[in-house]
Amino acid sequence: MREELRDLIRSVAFLNRTHHWLVTRASVWLAVLCALYVLGGLLLGWSAAYEVLVGVAAPAKCPRPWLGYALSLTGWLLVPGLTGAAAGYIVTRQIERRRSTALAELLRQMRAQSGGPGPPSGGGT
Repeated sequence: MREELRDLIRSVAFLNRTHHWLVTRASVWLAVLCALYVLGGLLLGWSAAYEVLVGVAAPAKCPRPWLGYALSLTGWLLVPGLTGAAAGYIVTRQIERRRSTALAELLRQMRAQSGGPGPPSGGGT
């Protein structure tokens, strides 16, 4: 069991930058978000914690304003950051996939698909 866990941790280093960030750093931030939400759910109530997290309710009106402000800041900063990181990852992967084609090959494909401009029209007088 220990050897399998050690091998799993070592295998993370072979991932590219984006995969490595998602596995190591983003998972930590997601765990912080979940822990804060669970704490808010237990101390404030689940619906109140959700409403403060998404910005529907004011954090100052919570029974424990310090937790309300922590949830509110998390909802405003961390959630968009994680969403943007995931979207950036998807877009980057698509761009990298398209860049694998050489420029000369890409131009050849574009010319073949366009069919060319066609013959010039006869005199227009």
